[in-house]
Amino acid sequence: MSAASHIAIVGAGHAGGRVAQHLKSLGHTGRLTLIGAESHAPYERPALSKELLLGKSEQQSIRLAPADFWHDDALTRAGIERMHATADSLDLAARRLHLRDGRSVDFDLLVVATGGAPRLPPFMQAPLEGVHVLRTLDDCLGLRASLTGCRRLAILGAGVIGMEVASSALSLDVPVTVLEGGAGVMTRCLPPSVAAWLAAQHVARGVDLRTGVSVTGIERDKASGAAVLPLHIHFEKDGVAATLDADCVLVAIGVDCNPAFLHGTGLSDARGIIVDEWCRSPAASWLYAAGDAACTFDSSANRHLRQETWRNAENQARAVAEIMLGRTEPYRETPWMWTDQLGHAIQVTGIADAGDQTVVRGDLDAANATVLSLRDGCVSAGVTINQSRERRHVEKLVSSRKPVDATRLADPAVALKELV
Repeated sequence: MSAASHIAIVGAGHAGGRVAQHLKSLGHTGRLTLIGAESHAPYERPALSKELLLGKSEQQSIRLAPADFWHDDALTRAGIERMHATADSLDLAARRLHLRDGRSVDFDLLVVATGGAPRLPPFMQAPLEGVHVLRTLDDCLGLRASLTGCRRLAILGAGVIGMEVASSALSLDVPVTVLEGGAGVMTRCLPPSVAAWLAAQHVARGVDLRTGVSVTGIERDKASGAAVLPLHIHFEKDGVAATLDADCVLVAIGVDCNPAFLHGTGLSDARGIIVDEWCRSPAASWLYAAGDAACTFDSSANRHLRQETWRNAENQARAVAEIMLGRTEPYRETPWMWTDQLGHAIQVTGIADAGDQTVVRGDLDAANATVLSLRDGCVSAGVTINQSRERRHVEKLVSSRKPVDATRLADPAVALKELV
């Protein structure tokens, strides 16, 4: 890449902001344009469903450090043009972005770090008062306001965000009902035994958890009196129709990481933006992706993998900047995420499969355990529950793909670090 190259970054969130910061710190001297619709400076998202939602932290605390990097005069000195706009389409031949406000941006290299757009159920054709999603800072502030005086919160979806918000709502003494189409909570990232344990924890704390349901519609009763919950959520379970009433609804059924401005280009699909081990599109060598939307090839697993995690946004952003400036080492990231729910610190490393053998170290019922998944004699994933110090040993076992003795792995007298 020429030092004078013009790099455009679409997406001014965590990953996009970090790419811009790293490019400048690593010596890029050409033009740099950071494009994103939000008026806020780039920020980290984990607190949106926890501390910020609860009012325990301030907006400034989640801004990408250093905070003064994002002041207008500092951006000007760094040679970064910050455009508050939405990318509308991409002209591949001309390498030109068309923005929704009518402007266009020509570039030499493009980084897509758009994250994901909240997925909505097919029956939602328009916004409905009292129905929320949670992806942005403004979403969080809107939901927080709605929880004040809320008599029942209904959450559609039992993924990470849904269950974190359920936990937060309980701490505000807001009754919660979770409606999930699948068989359990957080089944995409937790082995069945841990998913069942976490579901039981929520139920024991008062969450009304209903699985195997299909939500068919939401309507607002505008004529109802103050004593009546205004939102009616219609759903079916085992072929039987039912209705749940609530003051507030959170839709948390996943995200769409196929940016609309790339539709028809062949650069993305339902999996996200397809890139190789160097975070570069095989269809357009000038396009890179980072963060939630990047579906990156992992040669060790021989598959593409998309990671919706804080660490991936942080580390892939740096890798993209380094690769654009000459790094030859491919990007590899062992999947890792954490969630704090109901006072429990849960960390998940790797990707468990339903067919994996499960080994429990410690006491799961007492919420003090490490649960390991074994596949082909190797540790494929691990979950620590209030045992955060074990996480680094779990990660070494997962990333090394080193064969382990299942008997020793299950023996609490054998320290995990001895097996690494």
